[in-house]
Amino acid sequence: MMEVIVSYYPAILALLFGILMGSKFRGKIKHLLSYLVLALIIAYFLKAFPYYNLPISFSYVSAVVGIIIGNRLFGKKIYE
Repeated sequence: MMEVIVSYYPAILALLFGILMGSKFRGKIKHLLSYLVLALIIAYFLKAFPYYNLPISFSYVSAVVGIIIGNRLFGKKIYE
């Protein structure tokens, strides 16, 4: 059990950092599906850490998902 937590520690940190960064964006992110598809393509070419069994960079995907979540939940409004 502890090995699973330790091996996904970078992905958890990337998710938390993504939420923090996503909350700082001024506008709402539109076209979520295109962002997720692009993130999966980039993550595939980045490859995974050596000890993961996934063909993609799970940390990169979790950071992008964190940015989207942070933007949707805590994003600042644009006052015009």
